Amino acid sequence: MKNILLILLSTTIVVSCQNQIQKSEKELKSEANLKIAQSFFDNLFTNPEVSKSLLHNDFTFSWMGIIEQGGVLWNRDNLFDEYFKNIIPEILPNGIVLNTVDTIYDENGVAIIQEGDAEGKNGEYDNKYAWIFKMKDGLIYSLREYNSDILVATQLYDYKLIPNEN
Repeated sequence: MKNILLILLSTTIVVSCQNQIQKSEKELKSEANLKIAQSFFDNLFTNPEVSKSLLHNDFTFSWMGIIEQGGVLWNRDNLFDEYFKNIIPEILPNGIVLNTVDTIYDENGVAIIQEGDAEGKNGEYDNKYAWIFKMKDGLIYSLREYNSDILVATQLYDYKLIPNEN
């Protein structure tokens, strides 16, 4: 009787272990992409060398606005040596806090939706962001930043809004 009970128990354990849901390679790669994108932001201002190490050698970044700096392509070196070292501190002298509110991810890339909290050089700057990461070889291959360029123009640069006469 003990042998039959032991065999039934062993069989049940083996079958239950085999029935555990295994994640597909696509799901694992998707989750890895999200972790890389999140790590990029987690380290961007406090440990930029870690963020830089997550970038592919052929990496490009662009803010997709239509005013200054809009559409300019930055690479893995000048993004940190010029853009984050000189341009961003000039327009955001007190830095920025970015809070993630949503993510979408798959085996090819990641979209991160964030809300910013900052004081721009011309006043309060609480923009909303969509960051689109494309991945290649387990690294960030491209990053595109989308936000309100009206807010960027007025709060970070010296643009003035003029009402339409019509």
